[in-house]
Amino acid sequence: MTRTSEKRTAARYEIERRLAPHVEEEWAEAFVIELRLLDVPGAALGAALAEVESHCAESGEPAAEAFGDPVAYARSLDLPVEPDGRWEVVKVLGPTSAQFLGLLLLGWGGSAVVLAGRAGEVAPSVDVTAGMIAMIAVFGAAILLFYRFSSTVLRRVMERPVASFFALAGCMAVLVAVPVLLDGVLVTLPAWPVAVSGGLVLAAGTVWGAVQARRGTLDDPIVSPLPGEQQDVPARRSRLLSATVTWIVPAFALVSLALLWLLPGR
Repeated sequence: MTRTSEKRTAARYEIERRLAPHVEEEWAEAFVIELRLLDVPGAALGAALAEVESHCAESGEPAAEAFGDPVAYARSLDLPVEPDGRWEVVKVLGPTSAQFLGLLLLGWGGSAVVLAGRAGEVAPSVDVTAGMIAMIAVFGAAILLFYRFSSTVLRRVMERPVASFFALAGCMAVLVAVPVLLDGVLVTLPAWPVAVSGGLVLAAGTVWGAVQARRGTLDDPIVSPLPGEQQDVPARRSRLLSATVTWIVPAFALVSLALLWLLPGR
């Protein structure tokens, strides 16, 4: 195994190696993933993994022989799941929804402003079509359905990644095709207010997501119940990843507008 492969393996099984060093890595990983898909809280998950580790460490018996299939064993535990708080859906979907809406408004308004400037128009406008409204509605319905059935969707993605990729590509194609097919104009709005509103909404969603990532609002680290045991150090890495994802959307918006402004065209 090369040094790079060793590093990748160590990063992949970091939690399993730290909290359950006597348990087979693949078994522990499948066990952890299934409990995550079942929405088991991190503390309860850590306690369940600690029980497996304790048995394997004392008996020397492999987890596969002692507990059988990790997925079946995880389901058999019937552990309590994390209840959804009153505002949980807002905390989870709020930043992403605001960023998406802001990106669309900024794109529509900003592109109209740039193209009108090239044509010498002094009052750029945006034609709001039925497809544009439908696009927002379809996206909203999609993320609500994903939130409601996230465990089922993620399980299907892990079981059939290729089919899931094509399904996602199909959904994106539908999302893009809707504004093209439903091109009837509902109302015409001045472009500058649309662009400014989009920029403000995008900024608000980005700040919201960045604050959540910094505070770890959505974190649920796997923790060991043993006193003095090192806790889930990778939580910092998870927050860094969340912050990076948060800033991708505004970066994409800025790059898109910059390219539209710089590239020649009439």
